[in-house]
Amino acid sequence: MKFKKRKAFTLIELLIYSGILVVSAGFVSSIVYTVSKANLRTQVNEELNIQLVRFEEIFHQKTESAKGINSIGGSTLNLKIDDVNKDPTEFTLTNNVVYLQEGTGDPVALNDGNKVKVTSLSFSPTGPSTVSVSPTDNCAWNDQVGWIDFAYSGGNVHVARGAGDLWGLAYVHSDGHWISLNCVSTDSCSSVEYKVSSDADGNLSGWAWSENYGWICFNCLTDNSCASSGDYKVTVDQDTGEFDGYAYSENIGWISFNCKTGGDNQTDICSTSDYKVQDLRLKTISVKVDITVQYNSEKLELAISRNNSFVFNIITPAK
Repeated sequence: MKFKKRKAFTLIELLIYSGILVVSAGFVSSIVYTVSKANLRTQVNEELNIQLVRFEEIFHQKTESAKGINSIGGSTLNLKIDDVNKDPTEFTLTNNVVYLQEGTGDPVALNDGNKVKVTSLSFSPTGPSTVSVSPTDNCAWNDQVGWIDFAYSGGNVHVARGAGDLWGLAYVHSDGHWISLNCVSTDSCSSVEYKVSSDADGNLSGWAWSENYGWICFNCLTDNSCASSGDYKVTVDQDTGEFDGYAYSENIGWISFNCKTGGDNQTDICSTSDYKVQDLRLKTISVKVDITVQYNSEKLELAISRNNSFVFNIITPAK
């Protein structure tokens, strides 16, 4: 019986086959790594999506059931709620974690900072660039002419949110005269241009005008009188819309906008004369939320960030 003699692999063939196996193994490993990396990024994005959806649901539920806004600004939103056990309801951001506190209850974390952290959170009121003055907190005081009403019928006073111009007419109750905050309000800009303006921080400047009292300055920087007359100005709190400080007229003297600083040396006289001017920015019916979340990973390729913006309406705003 004869046996066929098998032909053995040559050294060159072995080297070629070995090279092919090494390249194939590397190629397969690369594919596996790429697929695995893609799967991890998909999982991370899914985690971020789930967290953003959770935030949206909670913000929506709490905001649209609120009756008004107590305070808003930066990473804090404080809502007025009808339920005494949940009033107020407040959102805050601390150490990359968003907390919800209802009433006197303990704050509840809305995200796990070890997994998904919140790197930025901003609440802001939405609506027109200007707002009207409150019909109940509407009067400034002057020793010569008495009450100056910034919400008198027909005056149509509007206050800028942040940087912008004010316009409209304030009414002096004692003698029936008006004070114009902007030449637009009296259609007189072609002959004399003036206005009261606000910067982004709510510092007012510029001139108001009255046919009876003349020019009224809202900031000592406007008339370069800070050194001689003292450092005075009128401000508007950008969170609450509350006015404070003094304006000055050469004919009638100082005009105080808030009893908190209405006394001598700007002392508080609210116990004997409670007054202030405040706009209605807190009565806004919408809240904008800007939020950025990031997956908490030491691996740079997995430290993915996502940002989103939501706008929610307060169905029954405070009256």
